[in-house]
Amino acid sequence: MTEHIGRQARRQKIVRGYWIAATAIGFAIGAGHALLEDTAVVLPRGLLTIGGAIIALAAFVGAVVYWRNIDEAAREAHKFAWFWGGSNSILLALPLPFLIGDQRLIALFGQRSPTEWLAIGVVGLIVVQMVGYGLVWAAWWLRQR
Repeated sequence: MTEHIGRQARRQKIVRGYWIAATAIGFAIGAGHALLEDTAVVLPRGLLTIGGAIIALAAFVGAVVYWRNIDEAAREAHKFAWFWGGSNSILLALPLPFLIGDQRLIALFGQRSPTEWLAIGVVGLIVVQMVGYGLVWAAWWLRQR
């Protein structure tokens, strides 16, 4: 029994280290982007692709380790929140660009290329999903108290 607890504590420490490292890397990438945005420096596409792949792989490994360490209640909270909050929030967000209209979007974000509009849309949907997920996840835990 104590061996299982020791292994669990070790895994939790590893997960905590992953999340701290991910946060630090995220801040470093954000700061680097902010610094390079106003300069004429352009990073090679291959470097960005390899860096993105490494970050995605590290995030996947961290998520698997995290998922193996949480209990059944936490797993159910995540599944419930993703289905009801993450998935259904898309249904609320999809009609927004059509209801707002082209001219208001251009006034809000400025003139953009089609690629930039696609990126704005993708990031917008991800943000809406995460907000919906977070709200439903918090409500699930409050309801379980």
